[in-house]
Amino acid sequence: MSVYIKSITLARLLTSLLLLITSISLVIFVSYQIHNSITTVKSNVTMGTINFGGLKKDDVEKYLNSIAHEFYNEPQNAYIDPETKSLIPHLNGTVLNIEETKNKIVKAKKGQLVVPVIDIIKPEKTISDFGNIPIYQGHPIKKQVALVINVSWGNEFNNYLREMLDILEDNEVKGNFFLVGKWAEKYPDLVLEIYQKGHQFGNHGYSDPYMSKLTPEAISEEIQKTNAIIFNITGYKPKYFSPPYGEKEEKIFTQSFKDNMINVLWSLDTIDWMRPGPEKMAQRVLSKLHNGAIILMHNTEQTPEGLKLIIKGIKEQGYEIVTIDELLCPDFFAKKLQKKIDLDFLEN
Repeated sequence: MSVYIKSITLARLLTSLLLLITSISLVIFVSYQIHNSITTVKSNVTMGTINFGGLKKDDVEKYLNSIAHEFYNEPQNAYIDPETKSLIPHLNGTVLNIEETKNKIVKAKKGQLVVPVIDIIKPEKTISDFGNIPIYQGHPIKKQVALVINVSWGNEFNNYLREMLDILEDNEVKGNFFLVGKWAEKYPDLVLEIYQKGHQFGNHGYSDPYMSKLTPEAISEEIQKTNAIIFNITGYKPKYFSPPYGEKEEKIFTQSFKDNMINVLWSLDTIDWMRPGPEKMAQRVLSKLHNGAIILMHNTEQTPEGLKLIIKGIKEQGYEIVTIDELLCPDFFAKKLQKKIDLDFLEN
């Protein structure tokens, strides 16, 4: 009888042990499958032209580390150019966020395109750290230029301004119009037309005075009044200021900075106000064209023809014509990377 009981007990023990082993094996198998599904990239998951399908998480990380240098750009501090004394704008740097990009790839669905995660690196010094120092040009690394049109003359000069607007539109170019407040107040329809065509506004004071002769309070009033006029017409508040007659007195720039404006001058002058002729205007600009150039002009009777020649020459030399916003934009490297990423997706 006791032998029989022992046999039954042993059989039960063996059965329980077998069940335990089976359960453990199942847990290990399921865990392995779950681990595999979490750490192995699904088929045809791509980033640009690279197919990560079937790779382990560690292998993805190794690959991202090997290409990280392609996404890295050192941030560039704003600085004062020792020759021109101009404030050169800062540029943000970029770096590939390996951890977040890796996780996106591993978690991606079958056949998904993954965009890499790019982090922005801020430089130690930006243009705001230099207070009232004016900007004469964009960063020299950027093959871009900006056209600045100072507008203070009305009546028949508005006809030349309209010609210039047509030329800009025909050439798919955006300009930067620095308006005198009294002019804007008198010609609101033309102000609105400029705005609706996608051009950028700057502030050129209200009454076209020599601001060096004004008190800081009067300078502020000139700036604030013009900003209010432009805003009431368009809903846009200018953030760039250029003093009439290109005056460079420190108190002007100090007050405009206090009024939350960025001081902008120019590096190339057409001297169209002297009526040198369209060809000479263009020659002055095109012979000295440089990265980041800010090109000054007005709405004179000679400027429309000069503008045609200038735009043609700028494009022939391979420059991009942009707004002041774009010229001073610190995300040059990030935008360049984005174009590369977009091209990779198209190629894929």
